[in-house]
Amino acid sequence: MSTVQEHRSEPPDPSTPAAPAEPATQPARAPGWLLPVGTGVTGLLVAAATFVVSDADVAAACWTAGFTLVLVALVVAVVGTVHRRGDRLSALPTSRAGWVALACFATGAVLLATPVAVISLGLGLVAGVAGLEAVARQRERSLAVIVLPLLGATFVLAFVLGEVLLGHE
Repeated sequence: MSTVQEHRSEPPDPSTPAAPAEPATQPARAPGWLLPVGTGVTGLLVAAATFVVSDADVAAACWTAGFTLVLVALVVAVVGTVHRRGDRLSALPTSRAGWVALACFATGAVLLATPVAVISLGLGLVAGVAGLEAVARQRERSLAVIVLPLLGATFVLAFVLGEVLLGHE
């Protein structure tokens, strides 16, 4: 019989004081998935109300409010993921993909006011994908990388869906 097996089979000596049990520390409480999923579904339902409202101004407000709720849901979900893995939020990007996401967002925002504004749509999508990739794979924790590229991607999604589904009057 080995020494490890002998030590495992012996009961603890009651005459020696046991070490005090250390309290289990729990990670910081992050919002669960119920809040972002509920907010996202609510946002999609509010955006869908655009198709049943007869007034054009109210329909536009529903579309905008719905996609704003979708953006909030995405940000809450990503921030919750960062907190769940034990990272703290920072102001500046900490990864190369984070800087790429911010650069694509900034370039797309600048190009939005030019005659080549269509390019900003592609840059908005690239910024969103790069931002999510930075958070998921490179443990990015910058609030700017979480919020701004998701804002750009949500804007592009709302714009393209609005053009395809609603069109111009």
